[in-house]
Amino acid sequence: MTQTSDVRELRVGRIPFLVCAPYFHGSLDGLPGFEFTDGPPRALNKLLAAGRLDCAPSSSFEYARNASEYLLLPGLCTSGRGEVKSVLLFSREPWEGLAGKRIELSPDSDTSNALVRVMSRFHFRVEPEFREAGEGVAPAAKVAIGDAALRESASGAWPHRYDLAQVWEAWQGTPLPLGIWILRAAAQLADPGKIRAYHAHLQRSLLDFFAAPEECLRRWEKAYGLPFSMDKALDFFSTADYVLTPGHETSLRVYFELCARAGLLTEAAPLRYASL
Repeated sequence: MTQTSDVRELRVGRIPFLVCAPYFHGSLDGLPGFEFTDGPPRALNKLLAAGRLDCAPSSSFEYARNASEYLLLPGLCTSGRGEVKSVLLFSREPWEGLAGKRIELSPDSDTSNALVRVMSRFHFRVEPEFREAGEGVAPAAKVAIGDAALRESASGAWPHRYDLAQVWEAWQGTPLPLGIWILRAAAQLADPGKIRAYHAHLQRSLLDFFAAPEECLRRWEKAYGLPFSMDKALDFFSTADYVLTPGHETSLRVYFELCARAGLLTEAAPLRYASL
């Protein structure tokens, strides 16, 4: 990608899942001054933590795990009103019956894996056995996110399907942002103007997407394909939500507190935002 100045490009993580199309549909062919790296949330988490990315719409859990290194881009998240449709637990029996049973964790999402652990313990009051994908015998349940979850859901192979965002909202009364825009604090110090410019670009991208979703999804389809038909893809966004509200912030704080109580975090992280 061509450099536009002596300042290095801002390194942005890009998730090639349908849910992230509103953020990235307009930068699929690149964006001057910015370098994109594709990967699922869990892979981008590792790059963020290692300082190999400057920002990404990554896992809420990753923010809390390394909060001293990070800031949040204000006003942005990946969430849903009720169902989010692409962050799911598939099970052969009701969640309440999974005590001692094996749950296969997602290879792609730290937030969803932690969320299943938290809701198993504190909401459903069961203690399953959690394993990484591919370990041992076939599981009683599995966590899946993104396009893989959408395809698994369409297959109808599992008798029980839980939308994790919907279960959380029914339990806590507020939606949980499963993804938030994480910025390494050092990146803002290095080039605050570029951070402001990219934040403005993201806001425009959201507006443009919802003004002409099919046109934007056609571009996305050429780059990454769609997990199902265009009609279903358009319907997918009927419950999608990308605006970080005070209700979302409340849910994040509760989620971080529960993760800390479960021993998944050393402490509940505060929410710190980039100055734009």
